[in-house]
Amino acid sequence: MGRQHLVERGQQTFERQFVWPADRERNLVCPVLLFCLGWGLARHGTVAGGGVVYAGHRGIDQGAPVMGWNSHTSRRGGLGRWLRATGSLSARLAATGQVFGVQVLSQGRQTLSIDEAQALGLRGTRVGYAREVVLRVDDRPMVFARSVTAHTASKGAWQSIRGLGNRPLADVLFRRSGITRQALAFADIQRQSPLQRHVSKSWQTATGDPLVHANLSARRSVFTRDGAALLVMEVFAAPVSRWPWPENAASNRSKRRRPR
Repeated sequence: MGRQHLVERGQQTFERQFVWPADRERNLVCPVLLFCLGWGLARHGTVAGGGVVYAGHRGIDQGAPVMGWNSHTSRRGGLGRWLRATGSLSARLAATGQVFGVQVLSQGRQTLSIDEAQALGLRGTRVGYAREVVLRVDDRPMVFARSVTAHTASKGAWQSIRGLGNRPLADVLFRRSGITRQALAFADIQRQSPLQRHVSKSWQTATGDPLVHANLSARRSVFTRDGAALLVMEVFAAPVSRWPWPENAASNRSKRRRPR
């Protein structure tokens, strides 16, 4: 939802509540506009990272920013360590159980959000290729992941993501040469934000269970190959109790089996 729309909506609502005398209208135009703008932003957006993050836009795939991302996370304990851990998340998850699996939810051409397009460095177009999956350990859903790239890149540098099937994206990202990774960025997805609603709906469709906790911890990073960017977002959607730091991960790694 754009700033102009917010102002117009705020004006319409405000004018329904107050009728100003005609002889005072000219002197009150500027104060009314400023008040309505502030009222509209307070109702429809929140301030994060120095900018306004709108919570009332039409959804993750409708071309609007979803949230602000930070270079650090305030999460502590096991979940905080999981969020900040570098390397392959799929490999770390697989080391905590007997069977690691990838459940593909959707994959194909899609209009990316402005937030995603900016992270990818796209200009003038938001036509992309998206893949959404749930990562499971011993059949327990743990992570919702969304990977996006420019549609042209999905036919070039990142064409390998088209044929992954139920294999983890990590098979490409951490096993092939010529791929670089930018620093991790973190966010807490607020309840009823567009991204939270999208993740919640996808999670319930995939698992049959609703998300029960208010805020979801997420991270993302950009991978680059041959000048083309791929944005990978991982939402740690499982309950916090499922995220103890695996002190015995090294011994468990020998038990890991690939999904069939």
